[in-house]
Amino acid sequence: MQSLTRCLVILLFIAALAVPAAAAENRYGYITVQSVDIALANQDATVTLNYTIDEGIQLLVQFLGMSDLRTKVLTIANFENAEILEIDMDHAVIRVAGAGLDYGDGAYWFPKHDFGAVIPLMTVSSPQDSRTFVNMSEFPRGMGYFRA
Repeated sequence: MQSLTRCLVILLFIAALAVPAAAAENRYGYITVQSVDIALANQDATVTLNYTIDEGIQLLVQFLGMSDLRTKVLTIANFENAEILEIDMDHAVIRVAGAGLDYGDGAYWFPKHDFGAVIPLMTVSSPQDSRTFVNMSEFPRGMGYFRA
């Protein structure tokens, strides 16, 4: 009986440790991702990443500059050819040149994409369509679209 009690206590302890880890998947360092909006236009994409920064770190980011924040935001977004257009303490706007593949005649394909964290709410919009995903670390299939 004592062995069973000990086993239950150990299992409860492991479960308690596992829950915060699973809940923190939308974190990268001191950044907690809230949502990502991707707007597709021709070959380019505008990515808006909404996040919160841990309270204890906010002051450091404000005083020491946003260099580390920029690096972490680009790692979370995980796009090649990404350029930060705007960055603040709660969001960043990123332009991604060549995010979509040009198939000619105004037809484009935005391929599957992996992010550097779990995205609680992701919206991908083209001139014709909009798709929303919940708790995903990737845009799963890709999406075809046409020039506006």
